[in-house]
Amino acid sequence: MELMQHVLSEKKNAIKKAIILITVYTLLGILIMSISQHDLYLRGLKRIITSAVLCACVSYFWSYSKQFLAVYAGMTFFFASSIWIRFLDGLTVRSDTLLSNLTLAGMYWPVILLIWLGLAKLGTLTGHVRAGRFLSRIWLVVTLFIACLPNLILWAYFAVSHHYLRSDIVMTIYQTNKAEALAYLSMQPVFYLLLAAVLSAASVALLFHLVHKVCVTAQTGVSTKRRGWVTLFFIGLFLIAGAKTSCSLADYEPYHIGTSVQDAIKNYQAFATNKERRIANLKKLGSLQTMSGYKGVYVLIIGESETRDHMSVYGYSRDTTPWLKQFSQDPGTLIYRNSFSNHVHTVPTLTYALGEKNQYNRVAMDNAYSIIEVANAAGFDTYWISNQERYGAWDTPVAEIASTAKHQLWLNGEVGESLNTAYLDEALAEKAPDIQHVNNALIVFHLMGEHGRYEDRYPAEYEYFHQGKNRNVDCYDNAVRYTDYVLSLLYDKVAHNPHFQGFIYFSDHGEEPDQKKYHESTKFTNQMTHIPLIMHFSAAYRTAHPQVFATLKSQEEDYWTNDLLYNVMLEIMGIQGTSLVEPNLTLGNPAYDRTKENLRTLHGERKLEQ
Repeated sequence: MELMQHVLSEKKNAIKKAIILITVYTLLGILIMSISQHDLYLRGLKRIITSAVLCACVSYFWSYSKQFLAVYAGMTFFFASSIWIRFLDGLTVRSDTLLSNLTLAGMYWPVILLIWLGLAKLGTLTGHVRAGRFLSRIWLVVTLFIACLPNLILWAYFAVSHHYLRSDIVMTIYQTNKAEALAYLSMQPVFYLLLAAVLSAASVALLFHLVHKVCVTAQTGVSTKRRGWVTLFFIGLFLIAGAKTSCSLADYEPYHIGTSVQDAIKNYQAFATNKERRIANLKKLGSLQTMSGYKGVYVLIIGESETRDHMSVYGYSRDTTPWLKQFSQDPGTLIYRNSFSNHVHTVPTLTYALGEKNQYNRVAMDNAYSIIEVANAAGFDTYWISNQERYGAWDTPVAEIASTAKHQLWLNGEVGESLNTAYLDEALAEKAPDIQHVNNALIVFHLMGEHGRYEDRYPAEYEYFHQGKNRNVDCYDNAVRYTDYVLSLLYDKVAHNPHFQGFIYFSDHGEEPDQKKYHESTKFTNQMTHIPLIMHFSAAYRTAHPQVFATLKSQEEDYWTNDLLYNVMLEIMGIQGTSLVEPNLTLGNPAYDRTKENLRTLHGERKLEQ
């Protein structure tokens, strides 16, 4: 009788604790949700309650031990810690995203514990206690490592950069080489690198210690004899059934980052795979038309990491662009003062800039023609002359676009082996093929510009600025001044060609040397999007096409993003007959209607700001 009363009392006590736990869990979940400053929907409340019930069910096996509940809460918050990093970085968090991360994190821990419990109990029932314990411990180590690793990486990155690890950063790492990755790390403060390593190691050690203490040791372990298989079975079923209502894997931050990168890789691979199909489609169109009088030599210069905020031609206090300042006085030169990049990383920026795809249309990446492909179809000879390394050569869209040029010269002969260049950018003018006798061509020069370690981008005699308060800025400004000299060499290389028509210079994205944030999107500043756009047209071009030049000149103060480069190049070169015509997105066309309000950067995420 006393035993029955004790059992009933124990069950009542367990039910009471379960109700208290579910209530506290639910209230805490609602409180956390309110931080996101979004409306609380009924679906969200259902997720919280389901997760609370799951927590209460699993806690039953540990008799609602305070130590177990503390570790349970800590692990749940850790598994969802990517959300806390977003908060710390000042990023907005949607209520449904917050819920999904918390409830899914709340599912990780019960699943790990229930399977651990099942393995331990299986060993007891089959008479293989030691084997059961061994398997349960292996399970615990492996699953905890897999579950913890993504969040440890996110926290380590935050310790180094003080920012959240975005998917485009992961994509940049995927597309770069070992040397560039090491160069990036060398530019980070050593203290934060060491701190990240120490904190990661300490976190792993602490997590395994706590989990081992709660789940494995005899003092706080589970009495597998007292809890029946039936209870464990029904809780497992409830856990599976509750998964659909309590979590959404697509919104879980580590998973979301991974799928975003995977989707981007698929798009880039599709771009390369469909190259032959796009070329075949262009051939089906026949030879694209070039309007009368537009044949000739056009030069497109792609700069690297140059912000107009450090160019004296745009009003910067230091004399960093003496040649461009003089060049700007020529009647054929146009200086666009409100030009922006469409992203702050090279590959996404140039993929859009050099092709049909932009932030404002719905063209699929794998169907987007490039400026090189279209120029080929229009009968232009095409050149790609680069001082950039080939990142694993043909795996990125930029290299893929370059691969369609009829003539190619890569000064960096190694394929993705080194960030250092064998030559400074002036070698582009020295080693480029003789183009004095070319009469109809699009020639693209891709500079190394201000990429990476600025002091490596110019010769010793260009140590012009060296007494400033910020050594990093001095080196960057020296690199900008050297780029100005390189532009003068490239102009002299082509200007004397009797068929010369136009000279266009823009940068892929800007740079933030002042605060040592460089051009990393997680450390975004507006200066990273401030780029130069400078055009020069020969007297012959201005005479033959006065309306186009007049329109371009009238638009010097208009806002523009460089994903619209493809459009303006077709307008300047007079190429017609393409399947996509966007006059409202085309500089040089009177219908151009882009303003600061309807343009974007970071592929649509941010508005433009000076």
